[in-house]
Amino acid sequence: MPRIFAVVLFVMAPLLGQSTSVRQEILTVFDGAAKRALALAEAMPQDKFAWRPMEGVRSYGEVCMHMAGSNFLFLSYAGLKPPAGPAQELAAAYMKRGFELPELFAVEGAVKEKARIVAAMKQSFDQAREFILKMPDADFDKPVQFFDRKTTLRGILISMGGHLSEHLGQAIAYARVNHVVPPWSR
Repeated sequence: MPRIFAVVLFVMAPLLGQSTSVRQEILTVFDGAAKRALALAEAMPQDKFAWRPMEGVRSYGEVCMHMAGSNFLFLSYAGLKPPAGPAQELAAAYMKRGFELPELFAVEGAVKEKARIVAAMKQSFDQAREFILKMPDADFDKPVQFFDRKTTLRGILISMGGHLSEHLGQAIAYARVNHVVPPWSR
């Protein structure tokens, strides 16, 4: 028995000391939130996309569009160019430097159909995931000016995952108030 343990330890030792890459850590957080946000949007009935807890705050559909648009904003600082496809107008508004919040609110609120909102979310999440996967390792430490603070591309991607998670929590609260159980909680 001690010999088997020694052999297993010998084989496993290199793996035990191996740390997860920064890329994988970023993807784990981002993918977890993206998959849940998309599953929740798909579970939410069309008539609930217009629901808002009170006047002056985003509706459920607008929160979904904000999650999608914000990814394009974060990734624009990392070099992503505006895409074609279902999220084209949303991405263009978010990726424009010097944007005004009323402009973003208008773009988020312009799309009312669940299918179009889900398509924009899918495109945003897929493009973010692909960008993270293809980004060269050396680029994670590149300095970036993000609004009024200095950070790195790694910091941008970490912030993107945190922002998505924050709004996923908001979307979960909206769903539960409307008696929609998140699919992963069933």
